[in-house]
Amino acid sequence: MADNSYQPKTYHKRPGDVLVIADGGELAVESGGALTVETGGELAVESGGVATVETGAELAVESGGTITIEAGAKLLMEDGTAAGAGLSPLIWADCPRIQMLVDPTLGLFIGDDFPVVQATGFPYKIVGTNGTFLSLAGTPYGVAQLDAPGTNNDECYVSYNNNLAGLIKADATKNWWFEARVKISQITLSQGIFVGFAEETAVADDFMTDHTMAIKVTDYLGFQIITATDIAAIWQTVHCIILGTHTVVTAAAGTAAAAWVKLGMKCVSGTVTFYVDGVAVADLVLSSAAEYPLDQIMCPTFANKVGQGTQNTMDVDWWYVAQLR
Repeated sequence: MADNSYQPKTYHKRPGDVLVIADGGELAVESGGALTVETGGELAVESGGVATVETGAELAVESGGTITIEAGAKLLMEDGTAAGAGLSPLIWADCPRIQMLVDPTLGLFIGDDFPVVQATGFPYKIVGTNGTFLSLAGTPYGVAQLDAPGTNNDECYVSYNNNLAGLIKADATKNWWFEARVKISQITLSQGIFVGFAEETAVADDFMTDHTMAIKVTDYLGFQIITATDIAAIWQTVHCIILGTHTVVTAAAGTAAAAWVKLGMKCVSGTVTFYVDGVAVADLVLSSAAEYPLDQIMCPTFANKVGQGTQNTMDVDWWYVAQLR
């Protein structure tokens, strides 16, 4: 039942009033709504408070207006749509990514929209027989392409941060978020594909096994296509811990297509949910599960391997990752 006795705090002071979202309170601007902080006005979100601007809503700060987000408070942006080309709301709506950009003590938010792909590959490590990682010509907004040219067992494996140091720790307490938009070139011939996290320093020429397309036994968590023969491609959700066993969470998380797809994961209090095109996959995995890479530090990783004599490519439009400290 709503508490009709509650009234938001408003401080009357010069040059204007201050509306305060107190500890435990929330201000939500729904789709079609607008919140304007006029000249001299101030919106203050205190520690423990939350201000949410939903998809289609507007937050305007006029010249001389102020928004104050105190330590422990959050400003959340519910932008994008599940079906759109941008970040998926169900993954990112509870991630204070805007604040992370200006306050590194809150957490890390980083990604790549690939406006530039360096000739050397930096800051990515590129490994695998005959593989290349280059900007895709003729595409706006920036797209990177992993190309396995076509000889059987050609491969291209790409790991962020030069595969030297990880970004995300798969622990049980610090929430994290990940999403990438990718497109594979074919869905009927033998191939191996991986999108997700893999152990720092572990992505080498042996990341996938010749002929079987199996990922080597190391720490990883994400999405895989594994077709050792010419069959229809299916996205699976998978994880493994070093010296452990490859574990499939969902064997049919989504039917693959030679079209753009968004693949995402979110970990809240040690429970990982997988998302395909912004929609949650039913099967979850707990950080306490057997073979989960608990407390391992991993890098965003993309992998593409040919299982036949036809060229395989995977285009990456963008990826983003965040984790609370």
